[in-house]
Amino acid sequence: MSVPLLAAAASPNRPRAVGIIALAAVVGLAVTSLTTATALADPWWREEARTIAAAQPAPATLEAFDATGLPAGPARGVPQRVTLSPGFSLKHVHGGPSYVYVISGSVEIIDADGTGTMHHAGDFFWEPVGRVHTARTTEGAELFTLRFLTPGAESTIPLAQ
Repeated sequence: MSVPLLAAAASPNRPRAVGIIALAAVVGLAVTSLTTATALADPWWREEARTIAAAQPAPATLEAFDATGLPAGPARGVPQRVTLSPGFSLKHVHGGPSYVYVISGSVEIIDADGTGTMHHAGDFFWEPVGRVHTARTTEGAELFTLRFLTPGAESTIPLAQ
């Protein structure tokens, strides 16, 4: 291998040959580093379960839940991270079933009949499509919501207080 490189260096087309050799070396290094780094950083090809470190501690147990109220036919899952400021209050209805995880703070859900349920950080709850309710928080809250909306459905529809 060293003979052709030396021969190329001694040839009259030396700049072109050196440029081609340099380009080949850079491309080779780039391909090698991309495939090696990707395989080592994310071994997706492994079949065993793996644990991913999270920014926040996970709950002690994760439990499966019944996905009640999902729409039949085509629907779009709409994930959102929602920040409710202190003093937030909104009477509304959703155009599709909503699954809610409280990341921080607390939120009270008050049904149309006046009954309320307080949800705190770490709580999970769901809201069926068309259920009139008011979301209220005194201290503010950070939520993760996942809604399933059929074509043309609105996510949140505000109602008169």
